[in-house]
Amino acid sequence: MPLAIPILAAVLAATIGILSTTNHFLSEDRLRQTNILKFQPDKFQGGNKQERYFEGWYYKFVSQPISLQSDHYDGRFAVEKDTSFSMAVVPGIFYSDASVSKDESHAFIFVTLNGQQQHYYRFDVDQFTYAAANEEYYIQVGKNRFTKDGVSLDLYPQSNDDADLILRGNLKFTNSSPWPVSLLELGAMGSVGWMPGLECTHGILSFDHELSGNLSLATSVNNSSSSDATTSSASSLQISMDGGRGYTEKDFGRSFPSLWVWIQTNSFRKNPGTSLFVSLARIPTPFFGIEFPGFTAAIWHNGELISFATWSGAAFDDIRISKEEVYIAMRSARHGRSKYRVEISVDRRNVPEVLLYAPVNFTRMEPFVWEALRATVHMRLLDDKGNVILDDMGDYAGLEVHGSVQYLVDNLCGKKTANKLICL
Repeated sequence: MPLAIPILAAVLAATIGILSTTNHFLSEDRLRQTNILKFQPDKFQGGNKQERYFEGWYYKFVSQPISLQSDHYDGRFAVEKDTSFSMAVVPGIFYSDASVSKDESHAFIFVTLNGQQQHYYRFDVDQFTYAAANEEYYIQVGKNRFTKDGVSLDLYPQSNDDADLILRGNLKFTNSSPWPVSLLELGAMGSVGWMPGLECTHGILSFDHELSGNLSLATSVNNSSSSDATTSSASSLQISMDGGRGYTEKDFGRSFPSLWVWIQTNSFRKNPGTSLFVSLARIPTPFFGIEFPGFTAAIWHNGELISFATWSGAAFDDIRISKEEVYIAMRSARHGRSKYRVEISVDRRNVPEVLLYAPVNFTRMEPFVWEALRATVHMRLLDDKGNVILDDMGDYAGLEVHGSVQYLVDNLCGKKTANKLICL
């Protein structure tokens, strides 16, 4: 037995060395060329799924300030004069558990306008198509196509949709900035992405990109089963997205976590192109019912990725969650000297929220997640000597605070209530 320990240690060290060398040798391009979906997080991951599965791509757009011709406020689309317009368009697929309920499987697109309106469109499953492993990424739902370079939208409500918005237009993306993928770090999930049986997997497809193009928004007087809905629509609002900024992420798995906090903005006032992403959740595992608080977060600044995550060894210094504010302080290393520290404060006061659709109990999609798209974030990024790298305000921030999030506060390392194996 005494001899076995050093042998195991030597084998482990050799394995880590081989993996590290391989990780350095295999570039992201080479990994993607293997056509293994783990290394292509943008693509549809559920080709072999038939039930109890969802996958959704979250496309966020923020325009330059809009000049309305007349009124200061267009209530049809929650658009205010001389302010930017924010929206999210989320295509996806949901496969229900048909053994416990009628088959609710369907493709979908939902749209949220300025965090104040929500529109949900259902499609037959066979109207959802996607790129093969050896093709360039795309997904298509009905007439709506989504790629890494842009989107083409032709949305109109049908009789079974929870929507009255007609949305058409084409947007082009330039200078996209995805979370890099390597053999040991699968993007936002890092090494945790290799864990089997994850409830939900997260991916960042672009922290920030520039937008160009136009969108046309109109309200439908009565739902129609065809694109002829345009004949019964009120006058449309034309919005130029030239000079706007975009962000793209995705989720896939069996279901959403039971609780989480999500923060995102790439609309910083002094640092255009800088992007912040934070996700905290209770993570169940397939191992004997073990669960733990986990997080993945990152700042994209001047073309550099600064990650803060459970898998990267980062740690929380503080976390406070109230109806008025979400406050988080993190450092990039739990032990020893941290290269970075970030302080994030999200103002929740008087911020509009809208109820979005999400998978529920494997059986259906229904509205149960409150999301804001107009929160304000104050972020301070410091180096290991305490020098301020960034001190900026981020507007049009996405914010979700879902479930009994006191669990996350209680699991701050050092508290008596914290998980003894893994804490924040």
